Amino acid sequence: MLSTHLRMVLWNTHYNNKAILSMEKTNIMSEIRKSGVLVNTYFHRSDEFRIRHEGKTPIAMRKKKGQFFTPLPIASYMASLFTRLPSDCHILDPGAGVGTLTAAICQRVLACKNRRNLTVILYETDSSLIRLLNENLKQWQSILQKCGHKLLYDIRNRDFILSNPSCEKPPHFFDQVGNDEEFDLVIMNPPYFKVAGNSAYSRAMQHVIHGQPNIYSLFMALAAEFLCKGGQMVAITPRSFCNGLYFRGFRRWFIDRMSLRLVHLFESRSEAFKSSNVLQENVITYWVKSNIQSKTVKITRLLNPNAVGSPSVQTLDSKLILDNTCGNSFIRIPENYPDVDILKLVDKWPNRFSDLNLRISTGPVVSFRAKKYLRKSHKGSKIIPLISQHNIHPYKISWPVSKNDKPTSFQFDTEVRHLVLPTANYVLLRRFTVKEERRRLVAGPLLKANFTQSYIALENHLNYVWHVNKDLSEGEVLGITALFNSALFDRYYRAISGSTQVNANEIRTLRFPDWNAIMAIGKALQDRANISHADTEELVLGHLGVSEHVSKYLMELVQWEKGK
Repeated sequence: MLSTHLRMVLWNTHYNNKAILSMEKTNIMSEIRKSGVLVNTYFHRSDEFRIRHEGKTPIAMRKKKGQFFTPLPIASYMASLFTRLPSDCHILDPGAGVGTLTAAICQRVLACKNRRNLTVILYETDSSLIRLLNENLKQWQSILQKCGHKLLYDIRNRDFILSNPSCEKPPHFFDQVGNDEEFDLVIMNPPYFKVAGNSAYSRAMQHVIHGQPNIYSLFMALAAEFLCKGGQMVAITPRSFCNGLYFRGFRRWFIDRMSLRLVHLFESRSEAFKSSNVLQENVITYWVKSNIQSKTVKITRLLNPNAVGSPSVQTLDSKLILDNTCGNSFIRIPENYPDVDILKLVDKWPNRFSDLNLRISTGPVVSFRAKKYLRKSHKGSKIIPLISQHNIHPYKISWPVSKNDKPTSFQFDTEVRHLVLPTANYVLLRRFTVKEERRRLVAGPLLKANFTQSYIALENHLNYVWHVNKDLSEGEVLGITALFNSALFDRYYRAISGSTQVNANEIRTLRFPDWNAIMAIGKALQDRANISHADTEELVLGHLGVSEHVSKYLMELVQWEKGK
């Protein structure tokens, strides 16, 4: 409990900053350390600035600017990850918003016994936030001074990336930033939005990321350049940089310069940024500037980011997390120890998907471009099946299916021959799943015997698997389908990718078991009239020699999904 005297001082501080001077600094600091009430009061006042801005700014406008403000519990957790706070500490907050992350560091400093001199550089492009940001930092400057610490800050109302002179010479951007400022700490919640391929951002990023990159990765890269040797970075970002072709160059560049020490996962996609309706999976990462990777990486997880308590912690070999065996520099994030065992098991498999002469392609029919050839009726001359996402179910292709007045068929014509495929045996994978679905991978077997037409059309939201040298047999298709639909493969894929989009590039690099095992699984399924998840799971686990404790975990998962 705070003393009555300190409560009065706290009340008076709101109206007269001089009131607190009547107390000796040593007594104030002693009482603050005994009680977190004063600290939390100032920290929660910081959140009022966010609430005021969000109340006046529609979600759509904030999303357009890439603004997703950090909730207090998350900001506090991020600030706690820094393992050291130098006595003279230079801090960079490159996407400051209303200053919540900087406030979280100030909150932590209040608990320090020894004096800290903080110098913070904050970037914010939204002019409507500058007054709130300045008001927030002024209150922290005052309370830190009264408690024996010092805060100097510089708010820069300009673009963190484009205001850097090095961006005018993009070929040298990531090799010679030429900065005069070095920072001990970087704490960031950067903006999230894709940038056009011809934008100034993309020109600055051209040696690191290709295609349509996301701005947050450039913030991470430039901020890393400004760190001193041994400097620390804590960032909350989408998980998408951990995998994917567009981020491969960035990952290679970044991991060469930064040592990953911790990844924090959120149980819920929506909980972290609840007020902004963010559904993308986010992670908090902690890095140290070093070209030598740490031997271990911690994976932490908290069921509710707004709850009080300690997250679960796994300390894992960094070689398991940072996987460059296929040149992609993937960052793999197993959620628990059974997932770790699954990664270790799969890593021992002898092949990759492409080693088996398997190929994966995207369905060629883009609906809005081929609109004149789409048909709602599946009867008539030159009408062939159009297979879409809603036709794909585990172990099953349902066609024709009328759903929301969507087309079920495609009008074949010689001028659109390139949009159709010869009817053959394929494995079809949904490219997108919704967050509520139990499985990330949903595969169905398209079997030639089930269609009378010579050609089929596959919609663009599907991927299809084929063999480069031959037509796949029914048994091979069923074996591959079973593998993709298994809980084993689902957990393996989730450790690699946090996206609900099934990326063909990731599939190409996946480890695959021996071809004979795949054929044996398929042959066993051919002899079954009905295929269930539980039966197939046991079949897959048995043929792949999965250990008893991992098998038990996966079968319990299947049973839980069944009852969900």
